[in-house]
Amino acid sequence: MQKGVGSIRLLIVLSASLILLNPSAYISSYVRVLHAQPSISDTNLIVQPIVEGLSAPTDMIFLDKNNILVLEKEGNVRLVSNGTLQSHPVLHISVNRTGENGLLGITMSIESKSPNSNIFLYYTNENPLRNRIYKFQWNGETLVNPSLMLDLPANIYPSLPTHNGGKMVIGPDGYLYAVIGDMANIGKLQNSLRGKDPDYTGSIFRINPTNGSGASDNPFVASGQKNDMSKYYAYGIRNSFGMDFDPVTGNLWDTENGPNNYDEINLVRPGFNSGSYQVMGPLSLSNKTEDDLFNLPGSHYADPVFSWNNTVAPTDIEFFRSSKLGDEYTNNIFVGDIKRGNLYLFDINENRDGILLNSAQQKSGLSDLIVNSEEELSSVTFASGFGGITDIETGPDGFLYVLSYYKEGEIVGGPYHLAKNYNGTIYRISSNNTSP
Repeated sequence: MQKGVGSIRLLIVLSASLILLNPSAYISSYVRVLHAQPSISDTNLIVQPIVEGLSAPTDMIFLDKNNILVLEKEGNVRLVSNGTLQSHPVLHISVNRTGENGLLGITMSIESKSPNSNIFLYYTNENPLRNRIYKFQWNGETLVNPSLMLDLPANIYPSLPTHNGGKMVIGPDGYLYAVIGDMANIGKLQNSLRGKDPDYTGSIFRINPTNGSGASDNPFVASGQKNDMSKYYAYGIRNSFGMDFDPVTGNLWDTENGPNNYDEINLVRPGFNSGSYQVMGPLSLSNKTEDDLFNLPGSHYADPVFSWNNTVAPTDIEFFRSSKLGDEYTNNIFVGDIKRGNLYLFDINENRDGILLNSAQQKSGLSDLIVNSEEELSSVTFASGFGGITDIETGPDGFLYVLSYYKEGEIVGGPYHLAKNYNGTIYRISSNNTSP
């Protein structure tokens, strides 16, 4: 894209390839303006595109300081080696790619007794139509030896596949954590007291990365439910596209999309019930009480630590594990969104169980930790102009990497007509004295 004000083009941020928005967006069209180059609030930092030419990218991992694996929604696993996107995929998977279905998540663990990295992929299997997590081995050239770790349902409304989740992370305890959205299902795990029994939707799982079994100390092992609850770690999750662990405390945090309002950032302790569908945002602002929720033995409800009243559709969350950008960023939180193309920054409080506001944020009116205005939104915005952000990572070099996509032109018809050809880019945020 050409640079300059005159080259600003209309770009689409609502995608059939990754529609990370609320249901009202399914029947409306978004057209918005995106600058050719993202802008950043800290003048001591710069943001640069380092990899271009990706198609509808959904997630990425650093294998080492020289190699990145990037997922494309259509089913390709791409290798970036020494800054160059390799021309052919290292693996192609036949996925169902309708709506939010597709190749959605990747994470990695390395077993001490094996020279190979264990790579986990989350994708929507074509036949049978299921969401599945497979473990592969990376042999330096491709992914081999697939082994099924977790078999999850696909959407109960095949014409409108939504809320698949797909993000995964290996915890400091060595277990694999994975999230799946509610997929428009309304059962007990969606806090419908008379709904159907737990069915692996709207939940975060904690499983053994070796064989896919549930951890023996998971919170609902002895819940007495008809369905096996040994793999569940949390529930009441409406639609999540981000999880990460605090490197200081080891606590899990996530992001969650609301329907028409109240996107969330949550501290996810064992047994967490996020409250959806009964509650999004703080409980005190709803007409509900905890008695209205489906309370499993061992569960607990907690308000989000931060909310957006008007949805921005938050995606990935990343604790920045480096001091390379400055001490003020170390171990604090970055969150991306899909609707505005913003990258948000949040300082963690001293107890590391909530958000610490600076004086400017308090002055903006954000003391209730709910964004209610453009001024409040601006006060937490670190950078903008990315298009749709799908992943954020701390790189081995200590800098921050942002995976995003966009599509030029205007939407014609509904968003599901636009299933591919979304241009994807990996950006690096570094100090402005960093050599290119």
